[in-house]
Amino acid sequence: MTDKVRPAAELEVEARAINAADWEPLAGMVKKRCSQCRYWFAVPVTDAETTSRCPDCAALGTQPTKAA
Repeated sequence: MTDKVRPAAELEVEARAINAADWEPLAGMVKKRCSQCRYWFAVPVTDAETTSRCPDCAALGTQPTKAA
């Protein structure tokens, strides 16, 4: 059985649809929207005020995860 490789654009549409669905963060975390990619992500309550980007966007850039 061979898995079919799906185009990145198709995967992006699917990921955004899943991310747009209602979900609740785990206990001790809050839901935030990434300032760069606009995806929703969960962050610990203690970092909620200072975190502006999701871990993926933070890893791609050289800027820190937390807002200045």
